[in-house]
Amino acid sequence: MSEEVLVNPVTGETMKVLESTPEKFVIEYALKAHGEIPLEHFHPGVEQEIAVTSGEMHITVNGEPVVIKAGESAAAPPSALHFQWNPRDEEAIAVETYRPAGRNHDFFRTLFGLARDGHTDEHGMPSIFMRAAIFSEFKDTICPADGKVRLVVALLSPLSRLLGHRRRVRSYAGGS
Repeated sequence: MSEEVLVNPVTGETMKVLESTPEKFVIEYALKAHGEIPLEHFHPGVEQEIAVTSGEMHITVNGEPVVIKAGESAAAPPSALHFQWNPRDEEAIAVETYRPAGRNHDFFRTLFGLARDGHTDEHGMPSIFMRAAIFSEFKDTICPADGKVRLVVALLSPLSRLLGHRRRVRSYAGGS
């Protein structure tokens, strides 16, 4: 199997896939200077461990701020709300492990693919209908932290499916 590297040109995130099995999904994750992920979220039943190898990663876990420096690690327990950013002038690099893997690999293929193809806003988020399709498809793996956003996703999901967004999500998830 060749090395898979996922790049989100909008957020400045890069993921080198190190292991992808049902038990765990492991990536070498790089976040550009002053970059951040698109939104606070949680992974139902999945623990996310972040071990920083270079630079410094800032996260919140259930609202509590955590700074992880090179050589340190922290975890977001299953279903914990979390957010990540890099306030420094240099790239932050970490090894992230998701246990169990869930469908995180396919989720990142989808979100990063949409960003690569110009289908996201300046924060790395796709249109509201595409978001509804993504979060509906991957509801067992990742959910927005904001309850209002989850409600909108639930309400728009049927229309999003009718508009064909679910098919597009599935085409990206397949590793295209």
